[in-house]
Amino acid sequence: MQNNKRGFTLIELLVVIAIIALLIGILLPALGRARNAARMSISLNNCRQILIGQASYRFEKKDQFPMRGAGYNQGTIVIGWDTWCYGGKNASSFWDGNFSETAYSRPLNPYLYPELVMEVPTGYQSTGVGTAATPTPGKWTFNDGTASANEKEKVQMPVFRSPGDQFTRQRAWPNPTFELSSYDDVGTSYHINMKWWDQTGAGIPTNFTLKYDEGVRRIKLASEFDPTNKFVWIHDQTSDVVANSLPGGNGNLVGRPQFPGEFGEPNKSVMAFLDGRAEYLRMTSGSMYDPVATNLPAPNNWAVGKYTFIFKLPGQPLPLP
Repeated sequence: MQNNKRGFTLIELLVVIAIIALLIGILLPALGRARNAARMSISLNNCRQILIGQASYRFEKKDQFPMRGAGYNQGTIVIGWDTWCYGGKNASSFWDGNFSETAYSRPLNPYLYPELVMEVPTGYQSTGVGTAATPTPGKWTFNDGTASANEKEKVQMPVFRSPGDQFTRQRAWPNPTFELSSYDDVGTSYHINMKWWDQTGAGIPTNFTLKYDEGVRRIKLASEFDPTNKFVWIHDQTSDVVANSLPGGNGNLVGRPQFPGEFGEPNKSVMAFLDGRAEYLRMTSGSMYDPVATNLPAPNNWAVGKYTFIFKLPGQPLPLP
């Protein structure tokens, strides 16, 4: 009996390979975009959960915000402030003795991870109540101490970790340190917005402690007076570096810096607003506040954006950056 079966010719095989390669070329970018969209969705959901925790905290604490300096002595900030004190896991040992910010004392953690039992850090101290406008005996003295190496590894809080967080900018700001992520470095991928610290012409005190307290007070007032508040409360690291990077040429578009966002698109960042929204938005280099229609004289006419980093009190004009 004659066998009519035959194998592929070389040309047929090459055609099949070419078709497969073409399909891969078409599908891979789509798969990459779908994967990126899924990772971004996780990050946005993380921010929404953090905002829910913030709302619970404010309800229980009579509308106070979960923000503070890194250390106090009788109501005066003695260490400084950072953008990760509100919540997250223990900071890395790099920050021990300065801005260690242990998970035990970060105010939002009990609202997002009530089941976690954490050891009291060495040197932890929290005495007195509240903060003071001026140093007064009996006011709050605070030192969050230093967590043990075991505690730093044991305590993990995924809601504070962005899937796009690949490096930290906190150690050598604004330059990246590629050895570890912001989450592994300072305990969170998402940072509270402290841009008001550099706001000028807004009547904010120059005294370090008073300046910090006034900023927190204004965040509270902003949330009370504007139910559709556009103030960004937390954001990923991209927001920080883009907002603080000035374009060249007296406000001309030429020379605007571009930074890769966590999900691949330049100058795009995950942001969470006081009104409960979380969005992935494109930013303008050096832009810190709305409205888009503001026509500022050069060299400040670059300060235009579709988001609000720096806020005003009701009835006050937006100050120049």
